[in-house]
Amino acid sequence: MALHGGEQASLRAIAAALGVTTGVLTHYFPSKQALLRLAKERAFDRAFARAEAAAVGTTGRARLLAVVGALLPLDAESRQLWRLLAGYLGDAATTVSLRAAHTRRMERWSTLYAGLVAAAQHVGDVDPARDARASGQAVAMFVEGLCLHAVTTSTPELSRNLAAFAQAHVTLLLGSAPGRRTSPTSPRTRRIGQ
Repeated sequence: MALHGGEQASLRAIAAALGVTTGVLTHYFPSKQALLRLAKERAFDRAFARAEAAAVGTTGRARLLAVVGALLPLDAESRQLWRLLAGYLGDAATTVSLRAAHTRRMERWSTLYAGLVAAAQHVGDVDPARDARASGQAVAMFVEGLCLHAVTTSTPELSRNLAAFAQAHVTLLLGSAPGRRTSPTSPRTRRIGQ
């Protein structure tokens, strides 16, 4: 869709892609930023629903990792959502209102992950001394950065190992669970990073 073009897509191009006139489109969306905001909110809602569905039936660290896994661009719908976000962020870099909307969405992701970290702490899967809020924010930033990188570059190695790469690095962000030792140089982590 023309929305994936970010700054390069005009309202006229978006209207043509949707099969409507520019007048019809501007009746509902006075600017491209308004349309991008709605598209991103819908994409966010779909991604959040995927995350919530992935959390069902799991607990602790496994629950957090299931949520991360559900957000990775491993299927057509998820890749489309992340490409839409990449285009949106291009506009958000220079548009205050879009940047503010994205900041609010990132706060919501950070809060979700912080809650998952706290729940994992509660069952003994994450060290209780860790700051759940800071850890949640770190996971949110890592997931967004990794997913954006995955859909904006063509690195076959990363694409093949995306789920394992994400799991290994989220595990590093969370540290080892109390009573377990996890080394960042374990054979599994080395194999993923190679």
